Amino acid sequence: MIIGPLPPPYAGPEIGTEMFLQSDVLQTAFDLSCINTTVRTSNSEKGKIDGVMVLAYVRYVYRLLRSMLFVRPDVVLYRPTTATLKGWVRDGTTLFVCWICRVKVVLQFGGGHFRFFYDSLGSLSRAAVGWLLARSSVVLAESNRLRAQFRGLVPESRVGVLPTAISQEFFEHFEGLMRSPEQAQQKVLFVGHLSQAKGYCDLLKVVPELAAQVDVRFCFIGAQRSVERNIFFNQASGGRLVPEDPIECYKRYIANQGLDSRMEFLGDRVQGKEKLDAFAKAAVFVLPSYSEGFSRAILEAMAAGLPMVVTRVGAVPDIVEDGVTGFIIEPGDVAALNDRIKRLLEDPALRARMGAAAREYCRTRFLAERVAAQVVDIVQSLL
Repeated sequence: MIIGPLPPPYAGPEIGTEMFLQSDVLQTAFDLSCINTTVRTSNSEKGKIDGVMVLAYVRYVYRLLRSMLFVRPDVVLYRPTTATLKGWVRDGTTLFVCWICRVKVVLQFGGGHFRFFYDSLGSLSRAAVGWLLARSSVVLAESNRLRAQFRGLVPESRVGVLPTAISQEFFEHFEGLMRSPEQAQQKVLFVGHLSQAKGYCDLLKVVPELAAQVDVRFCFIGAQRSVERNIFFNQASGGRLVPEDPIECYKRYIANQGLDSRMEFLGDRVQGKEKLDAFAKAAVFVLPSYSEGFSRAILEAMAAGLPMVVTRVGAVPDIVEDGVTGFIIEPGDVAALNDRIKRLLEDPALRARMGAAAREYCRTRFLAERVAAQVVDIVQSLL
């Protein structure tokens, strides 16, 4: 049984769960069932606590108990989507119910800020979360670097690695794609919440200088999020984020500078041909975030053959080779962000070389059925 979010919205966790359910490899190996944990159909509403969330939790507990009694799964693959105390109400309930029912749990963590969350808890909450975490049979991080989140909480022999996957269809769409280095206006693509934690504010800060030097346009796929609900730390330094309002940043660096015409916002429901076209028309991918797990957006950029400018957070150093498949900078380093984007925009040969290397690395490591085969091996080891 897979327990996790399904689209909509079309974000990394939801796409990942859907990909597993549609996998020929998993369908051949197992009799699959699913409990959909999606509550909000809009990325901008995720994490909001209200009556809808409370009612959804009650319904989820009912479905979980019913599944344990009547479906009686041998193994549950559970995909939590947040590392917050309110999120652990559902996570803890899931682990406890499965433990009581003697069902083995493979806990597949997304994101890279679990340890910050755990260390910020009071002693009683830490004890409760630690005890519940220990009820899982296997804990999966998204990269070797992210395994350290569980050091001292779960025996190392029970902590594995399962990367994010990209669908064969998405990857093949960009086969043989030729981007014209002579196009007059280059596009920089950003995919993620339009929030401080994703580095949206930092990208806005470099637009005026870049626009004055290069004929560039910026394309954004994502929902506006002025209030952070899940991410509060700079993952690289461990320090707390100083709140910054994306709306005010836009006014200061874009609207007041008369640069609105350089900006293109596609929203957070972009899928199918529109999404593929956005990646195909881009020259550079940028995600200067302060916290990541294994970013699906970065993986999509690699599949599309895009060079990238990303930050040293989460799984990024495990999947992006600085200077080869992209540039890695420190979170919040606006000067470096400006410099690396400018270098890529001004050097078509460098863009082509990095993009080709990124696409080849993606092909050899992250195609969906390759990752699904790893899931099969993990689950079968528990049966």
